[in-house]
Amino acid sequence: MRKFFNPYPKYLHVRRILLDRIEGTMRPGDQLPTEHALCAEFSVSRETIRSALAALEQDGIIERTRGRGTFIARLPRRRPERRLTGMVEDFYALNLDTEAKILQAGPARMPASLAEQLGIDPETPLFRITRLRFFERRPFAWHDSWMLPEIGERLAGIDLTRTSINRELRETLKLPTWEDQQSIEAVAADIQSAELLDVPIGAPLLCMTRLYLREGGKFTVYFRSLYRSDRYYYTVKLAQPPGVGGRPPARVAAPRKPAGARTSPMKED
Repeated sequence: MRKFFNPYPKYLHVRRILLDRIEGTMRPGDQLPTEHALCAEFSVSRETIRSALAALEQDGIIERTRGRGTFIARLPRRRPERRLTGMVEDFYALNLDTEAKILQAGPARMPASLAEQLGIDPETPLFRITRLRFFERRPFAWHDSWMLPEIGERLAGIDLTRTSINRELRETLKLPTWEDQQSIEAVAADIQSAELLDVPIGAPLLCMTRLYLREGGKFTVYFRSLYRSDRYYYTVKLAQPPGVGGRPPARVAAPRKPAGARTSPMKED
């Protein structure tokens, strides 16, 4: 099964959380937990923690002294970014306070306009799962997904509160899917999305749609997610050209891509 590219490294998530903590609860001279304690808290490797701390040290926020520990040198000069970015799987892996509530799970017919856009017969029986995701107990995103009935029925038997559908497709159902299309656009909240996401009607939302196929180009899953723009932003980490950054170009064999597939950053639902 193909390995998916994560467009937002975990150490940046850890750095953001530590910045929030320093700004909100700490003062210059206070000591941060040890690298070992931070690894245990965030369930990440020591390399990830060291990268996060190195970024804070470079910004002059912390000072590290061998044999003594890591101390706050100064508070951030301005409020750090409060919005989340990256993959939902990372939110769980870093023990962030996020969960999803199932709003609907059952057989459904796809709207004719959407089915035509995707090249699907509108009469094709499908399975629909919609979820409202929360972060820190506040509405964060509305995920709407359409899939083949045999897939949806299996997913409906899984607790999707603290996992993503993509993760369950790969790790539990073992389905070798790939992302064929992705679109991102700004939309205005309508009555339903405004009520679910607790924003005013007409508020800006980030709309992301993704189409997943499997062997033979067979339709598998279609996602449409609406994110609150005040709580989430889209990020893509671009690869460095060979030889940039002081490292020699890696010699990696390119994975074989299914016919018709187009590679793009993937967000989890």
